[in-house]
Amino acid sequence: MIYEELVAGLQAIEGVRFAEYEWKTRPAGDFGTVQLDFEAAVENGDDCKVHRAWEGSVDLFTHGQNDTAVEAVEDVLTEICGSSWELNSIQYERETRLIHREFVFQIEAR
Repeated sequence: MIYEELVAGLQAIEGVRFAEYEWKTRPAGDFGTVQLDFEAAVENGDDCKVHRAWEGSVDLFTHGQNDTAVEAVEDVLTEICGSSWELNSIQYERETRLIHREFVFQIEAR
């Protein structure tokens, strides 16, 4: 399934810790952590399912501005989602001194 391919691709990024869904305490590291949330979206037409997709976000927490982890996440999203993703926001978290990037994606179920 394509969702598992996305998870496997994100887990394979070297130097980035991966947490699916939520964590109780955010781990710290030189390259931050990727978190993936998802939900299934279904459109109905004439009482039948006509479209099914995974929608979600990848949250990347890094210490630097130009981190190789950012490019790696973008490469995985492009490979799996094609052009159906965007960098939704970039925020600086003062308490942790991490830069938080949120990527939003949608992938069709196969």
